[in-house]
Amino acid sequence: MIKTQLKSSWVLSLPLIFKFERKLMKAFRNSYPAYLFLYWFYFMSTALFTTLISVYLIGQQYSASQVSHLVSMAFFLSMLTQPLFGYINERFGIVKITTLSLVVLMAGVGGFIWAPNYFWLTIFYGLVLLCLNGTAPMMEVFATQSPYAFGKIRVWGTLGYAAGAHLAGWLYAHLSPQSVYYCVLVTLLLSFFTLGAIRIDKTNRVEKEAVSIRLLLHNGPYLFFLLLMGLVSGVGNIGHTYIPALLMDSGLPVQIASTVVAISVVVEAPLIFFSDRFMDHWPLRLLILLPVGILLIQYFIYALPSPVFLKVLVTLLAKHTTGMVLVMVSLRFISQQVDKKDLVLAMALLQGVRYLGTILLQPVAAFFVDHGGFSMMSSFLVAVLILVLLLSIFLKMPKGKSPGLFGSMKE
Repeated sequence: MIKTQLKSSWVLSLPLIFKFERKLMKAFRNSYPAYLFLYWFYFMSTALFTTLISVYLIGQQYSASQVSHLVSMAFFLSMLTQPLFGYINERFGIVKITTLSLVVLMAGVGGFIWAPNYFWLTIFYGLVLLCLNGTAPMMEVFATQSPYAFGKIRVWGTLGYAAGAHLAGWLYAHLSPQSVYYCVLVTLLLSFFTLGAIRIDKTNRVEKEAVSIRLLLHNGPYLFFLLLMGLVSGVGNIGHTYIPALLMDSGLPVQIASTVVAISVVVEAPLIFFSDRFMDHWPLRLLILLPVGILLIQYFIYALPSPVFLKVLVTLLAKHTTGMVLVMVSLRFISQQVDKKDLVLAMALLQGVRYLGTILLQPVAAFFVDHGGFSMMSSFLVAVLILVLLLSIFLKMPKGKSPGLFGSMKE
């Protein structure tokens, strides 16, 4: 009798439960927590997969040249597909394409875990990097088109990346190297579910017009900016690949090295959170010269026989802050220099050129690592950064005011 009453009351309460669930999902849709969780888990996935890749592969008895070849192949694939990503995002919408990319990412990570040899590692690592790099510029666009200020959204990606970098070191040291990549599958799945709650405001969209690459290819300042960002991004991506191994070569254990990388990510959080204080107001040329100059100091210290604490200090202060400032500078420069309808394609092309810079510089950097160590590699990167500083003098800045991408007027 009691069981029957309990069962009937449970059945009667089901409509109320479903109604409450619908209200909860409606409240979550396009809310601040939805963006928070999306950026946290997506960038945590990126950190987990990429932070210790050189350590993982070298631990599998692959040489620095083989690691460089694998990374270069992945960036080459990314470079070739960036225009395609730009076109299909414009054609079908960035939410749909990012959702599809997350599904392919989960399949690629599963294949990377299974890969029995170097050939399959290269195939699946390339697939994962292709999708990660293809969705990266879209995540920046999400933050600028959300109902909230750029910094208030993007900062959670930084914190998620930091948590992922630290978690990667802990899993690698205490469980197993492969456990890092099983964790990536979990965080990607969580990203997939939270992305379903994101909606792009249709009032912020540009009227559908034909998007042509021809106008971009005739835009001289934009093309020269791509050249500079390609070179400096090549240096930055080499750092992401080799800095954990460089710190370990200086005497740090793997977990300490990954913790240093994790903390270096957190250091960029104030820059993102308060980006509206300077990104919309400081001169663009200054915003370009500052991060490049800091990178130059960073690799100059790596090139010298510096004590390990100094290498750790410069890694904390410069490794991620410089890259994030350059991402924000790219958003501002391109939004001022190109037509609004071409913004997504222009960002995708920038991403492709960044990978091209990595492809061209990675083999040279690996050669120096194999034949002269990390000090010689750093000396080579110092020369590249000096070239960027000299070329930046001739970059023509866009006219007009900043479009206010980083302000809080959206809140």
